[in-house]
Amino acid sequence: MGIYQLLLSLPKTLLVILVLGFAIIFIVANDPPHNICRTQMSHFKAVQRGTLYRDPKVKTRKKPLLLILMENCKKYSSPGSCYGLFSKMRTFIGDFKLIASDCYKPFSLIPEVKGALLSVYSLMIRLAWGSEPPKHYDKLGWLSEVDISLFCLIKKQIIIFYGKEVLLGQEQKTFRKLPGAETMSLGTIKETAIVSENCSLYPPL
Repeated sequence: MGIYQLLLSLPKTLLVILVLGFAIIFIVANDPPHNICRTQMSHFKAVQRGTLYRDPKVKTRKKPLLLILMENCKKYSSPGSCYGLFSKMRTFIGDFKLIASDCYKPFSLIPEVKGALLSVYSLMIRLAWGSEPPKHYDKLGWLSEVDISLFCLIKKQIIIFYGKEVLLGQEQKTFRKLPGAETMSLGTIKETAIVSENCSLYPPL
């Protein structure tokens, strides 16, 4: 007896149940249920609309606020021009509490999240370095203790999400662009730069 004949011989109620069951399996396989991680990430993106993502409702702003603040901080490199960026970054990282630790892996793969963390980390290294290699006792530049606390918080999040190898790779990439560092060894640059500061001295604020 073929499968077609076998199906015809089944009671109609059982046949309906089987058909519905296969239909559900097919739908789930092709469009998995909206799980908790996807729900949390969707909520995070909604909260970040206008900051990490451009808000289409704000016609006068063509870029996300975080990117605008980053460009302003990089251009003027002063406490006043970077205050807005540092403040927003602290709020941005604070919003990570919306994501359960079990969801960190898919969350960390969001391009905008990774880009913000790595970009601001590199920017703060350059800000502390200044226009020439700093003296060992002045490797923090004009950054305050509150700023260093944020730097350490970003550093911690990069390690949690991406591991130390990614952190070190980002540092080395930044080191090559620091003014006056062309003739310095990586070891000397690292010792001279803010990355060598002991983060245990700067608890989260």
